[in-house]
Amino acid sequence: IVKGMVISTIFALVVAGGCYFLGGFGRLYADRLDISANGYDSIIPTMLSDLSPFLIAVVVVLVLSASMSTLSSLAMTSASTITLDLIAPLSKKQKSEKSNMVIMRLLLAASIIIAAAIAILVVTNKEMASKLYISDLMGISWGALAGCFLAPFLYGLYWKKATSAGCWASFIFSTVVMLANVVVKPMFPAILQSPINAGAFCMIAGLIIVPVVSFITPRMNDAHLTHVFSCYDRTV
Repeated sequence: IVKGMVISTIFALVVAGGCYFLGGFGRLYADRLDISANGYDSIIPTMLSDLSPFLIAVVVVLVLSASMSTLSSLAMTSASTITLDLIAPLSKKQKSEKSNMVIMRLLLAASIIIAAAIAILVVTNKEMASKLYISDLMGISWGALAGCFLAPFLYGLYWKKATSAGCWASFIFSTVVMLANVVVKPMFPAILQSPINAGAFCMIAGLIIVPVVSFITPRMNDAHLTHVFSCYDRTV
């Protein structure tokens, strides 16, 4: 744990420092960019255009490697989670390991096909490509994740009265809001049309929704709560 803490902290400093470093120097290219027409996604390609072909090739390989590793890990995690935590508990008959593996592979294939279809659709549709920037997509995805999980994690760790219904309410609310921010963005107030602002709104709303719903829904079993929170009584 100590070794992991040191390595992850150094890694976070390098990544965060590099991102802020690039962001700061991106301002030097303001006279060569039309942000209103091309969006913030055009900053990094413009910065890279001054590099040598060899360095550009290295950057492309690094970006592709990072994208593939992220895609594979997300696809495998989501497929196994849906199979083991959603489909298996709802199934009346206990599925064998082989059948679970088949379902996981089908979900993996489906997720990759959907991702490829979205990418092709965005590339071929100029109007959509002009509206969907990487920064906006990141704001939508991370806003949804933060809105869904911040309150359940926080209250689940330190508050015994939190209920599963409260957590589900936070999940559903944030997911619906962030999806609506993509589909019907003009219907949102001006301040919430930004995915980043909408994500921050979901985070704050989740901190209110979880306790409110928890107060009006049945508490979890006391014996289960005692068992779950017993780890806090252990001497380390």
